[in-house]
Amino acid sequence: MSAIAKSGTGETRAALGGRISYAQVWEDPAVLQAALSVGPTDDVLSVCSAGDNAFALAIAGARKVVCVDLSSPQLAMAELKLVAAQQLDLDCFRSFLGLGSTGQRVFLYHQLRPHLSERARDWWDTHEPDVRTGLLCCGRFERYLAQFREKALPLVHSRRKVAALLALDNLADQRVFFDKHWNTVRWRALFRVFFSRFVMARAGRSPAQFAHVDGPVGTAFLRRTAHVLTEIPIATNYFVQWMLGGRFADLEQAHPYLGQAGHAALAKVAGNIEFVHDDLISHLAKRGPGAYSAFNLSNVPEYLGEAEHAKLLAAVVAAARPGARLAYWNLLVPRSRPASMADVLDVSPEKSAALLDRDRAFVYGGFQLETVK
Repeated sequence: MSAIAKSGTGETRAALGGRISYAQVWEDPAVLQAALSVGPTDDVLSVCSAGDNAFALAIAGARKVVCVDLSSPQLAMAELKLVAAQQLDLDCFRSFLGLGSTGQRVFLYHQLRPHLSERARDWWDTHEPDVRTGLLCCGRFERYLAQFREKALPLVHSRRKVAALLALDNLADQRVFFDKHWNTVRWRALFRVFFSRFVMARAGRSPAQFAHVDGPVGTAFLRRTAHVLTEIPIATNYFVQWMLGGRFADLEQAHPYLGQAGHAALAKVAGNIEFVHDDLISHLAKRGPGAYSAFNLSNVPEYLGEAEHAKLLAAVVAAARPGARLAYWNLLVPRSRPASMADVLDVSPEKSAALLDRDRAFVYGGFQLETVK
């Protein structure tokens, strides 16, 4: 989400490094792992963002996961989560992240502080209110969703109706509820406005996100939301649960590192995770040929023009092993392997479409799985 090459919109993105844009990763780790199929021989490059999907790949068994980002705050976020997983028991870990009682978070931070890098300490020492809030709640995008949940949504649906939707445990009931009670004219109008390009650029996402976007944004998101509310079980969709309810119904089915086994696994493999403050193209050039066998590019191509996107893919291929897999999402801008790279990259349109169809983080309009020949 933020590790863009230092060219074009990459410079704009780099300039936004003074804040935490994302406290959670809003891309489905199950889709990512199904695409990349990482195992004990894989060395993975992952856009860091809030760290969640990099952690998921490490838990899945990757030999090495290198988390790259231009944003120092995003790296600080991921590093503090990782240190907390190593140093805290499960209950304290969850509470520290914002999923339990609030009283001990700053105290716990000062226990964790000596284990952080100097860069991460410098960030968190001056952002203690975010620690007190809980890490998973303090991103700009999470605050935007909280505004939607707490101020906008009650204008069209009561809290009782929201709770009734979130309590459904099968798709048949979801579809009936959506058609009869949820998909009203007022819901559609509110959603289009709140998730419009204008409102999101001002309050939710970086304006750079929309540099290459054509067409109505709110309408696209409304269509994708209808899909997830009628085609994917809410009981297992922690993205929808957080967006509408501000909590996870079952932490064992939320971000993989929040479950009991996932927390233990993350602490065990923490030494396999490396944080790098750099842009992707520069980093790939430094690592050299054959450095990586899998790549999680998040939705970085969303911020790039077509020429920049091709340049990034060329850098990926130059640093990849034969057969390396790369995965990335398209939010609003269609980006995929250019025809000029057909001799070095294979595409998997059918598998990519099938993975997108089951993507619980429903906002994306495309998913790309490509393989280095």
